[in-house]
Amino acid sequence: MSRSSSYPPLRSDVTLIELGDDAVGLAVREGSGYRFFAAVPTLSVIDSQLFASLKALRLAAAERHGAGRRGRSGATRGRALAA
Repeated sequence: MSRSSSYPPLRSDVTLIELGDDAVGLAVREGSGYRFFAAVPTLSVIDSQLFASLKALRLAAAERHGAGRRGRSGATRGRALAA
């Protein structure tokens, strides 16, 4: 079975970010880093930020997602690359 030309090509530069059992956003490869797109309100503070690595992105997401679930606010921004 061949793919129809009406389907867009698959993107290998998109990574689903999951924390525990939660899918919390997408990371899109951009230049030398990864841009994060949040899927949950607790991560809106880092939405659209560019991170140097998936590891740095996951760490920043885990810190904020955990803080948001505990009801903390005012978390500081992670180490994002300048856009």
